[in-house]
Amino acid sequence: MKDLELLMMLLPVAFMIHEYEEIIMFKGWLTKNRIQLKRRFPKIATFMEQHHIFDLSTSSFAVGTAHNFVLISTATFAGIWLEAYQWWWIALVGHTAHLVVHLAQWAIYRRYLPVIATTILTIPYCIYAGFRFTEHSALSPESLLLWSILGIIVMQLSVLSSWLLMSKFNKWEKLSKNY
Repeated sequence: MKDLELLMMLLPVAFMIHEYEEIIMFKGWLTKNRIQLKRRFPKIATFMEQHHIFDLSTSSFAVGTAHNFVLISTATFAGIWLEAYQWWWIALVGHTAHLVVHLAQWAIYRRYLPVIATTILTIPYCIYAGFRFTEHSALSPESLLLWSILGIIVMQLSVLSSWLLMSKFNKWEKLSKNY
């Protein structure tokens, strides 16, 4: 299991490689593409305006990323250390689902998104690690399915909570600049 555990420990690294592209490119890309988003996807753009997503700073976005990094890292290292490998599986499935959503966004938008280069770069790791894990895991196919569903639910909750943190941090950041 040691080789597999080393492969499992790469999950937070793959996550951050992907997230760095989002952090670095997010603000500039949104600013540059705001009008086109409004024209092509008015309902999504309205939602983004109502929730002040266009106003998020790079540091606010990094706060949300840090939140998810802590969760994925905790699930990975605690899962390996405690041999509760299903925690890692939940994190892997959640992150892989996140990448699949980015692939769908790219397919719909049909242009560069500040997530796609590292999605394409890191999704092979997720697929390979997932296959290796299922080959060597003592978890039954039924339990893997259950943990996978839980992973998708946890990912959605994590995204919601990270957006809440980003929003709160962004408000605090704007207030602190006024003093």
